[in-house]
Amino acid sequence: MHHLRALLLAALLGLVSPASQSRPADDVGDADRAFAARAAEVGQHAAFIEYLAAEAVLFRPEAVSGQQWLATHEPATGQLEWAPSATAVACTGRLALTTGRWRYSNAEGGEPVAGHYVSVWRRDDDGRWRVVLDHGIDHAPGDAPAEPLETSLGRLWATAEAGDCAGRGTLLDLSDAERDLNSWVSRDGLPAALRRAAADGALAYRDAAAPGRLTESWPAADARYGPGTVARTVEVMLDQDADLAVSHGVLEAADGGPRSLYVRVWNRDRRHWRLAIDLQTPLPAAR
Repeated sequence: MHHLRALLLAALLGLVSPASQSRPADDVGDADRAFAARAAEVGQHAAFIEYLAAEAVLFRPEAVSGQQWLATHEPATGQLEWAPSATAVACTGRLALTTGRWRYSNAEGGEPVAGHYVSVWRRDDDGRWRVVLDHGIDHAPGDAPAEPLETSLGRLWATAEAGDCAGRGTLLDLSDAERDLNSWVSRDGLPAALRRAAADGALAYRDAAAPGRLTESWPAADARYGPGTVARTVEVMLDQDADLAVSHGVLEAADGGPRSLYVRVWNRDRRHWRLAIDLQTPLPAAR
């Protein structure tokens, strides 16, 4: 896969201790709430340094090393608040995501900005959850999903005890799913490609709207990415044998059209990887 840097989280996780395996899988929600509380206490900059894994990815606006970016930039002066409204945990219990609302208030005043975020977490062998990827979309503060995100994600990842995995999710077949989707984007355009790859009930995260189900007519702005669009995967992350994985990359429309960053969250059934969440944010025009 073009410019693919594969990060096999299982190699970073090492062996998970029996004590950490016995912890409830959904404690990632507690970790996210503690992260938000820590940001309120010491500031978002310091809290992100504490909670981000060494290899964590942020988007400013394209992918950057989170810890390196934080080390070379001054803290923001405003206040960032967030709260998870839904979680999904891989069947291995070692990889998870949280999603919910965020709100940023500028210290100089003015209207706050808001939206929804997606954070991907891994659980280390000490039992602590750390963020490996974080991104989000902007929309009006009052916008809300038509269906609660907890309900949407619950259909995609059924609650299971850690280690109760059906099938095997490997780097090879996830890379194949990424390659196939990127090929369909180029041949058929983005809307048709996403529908072909998507799980039943897959969600789209786009600026100016609350998260919602992918349909034939929504998000309408995806039609900008017709046949000839180039989808370039930068990185994939998974925990070997899990049913949850994440990738990110760049979309470039044909003939110098718009560019977007994408984050894809994948769900694996017994045999296939299916797209569960597709998050996109605009990028500056290529120079």
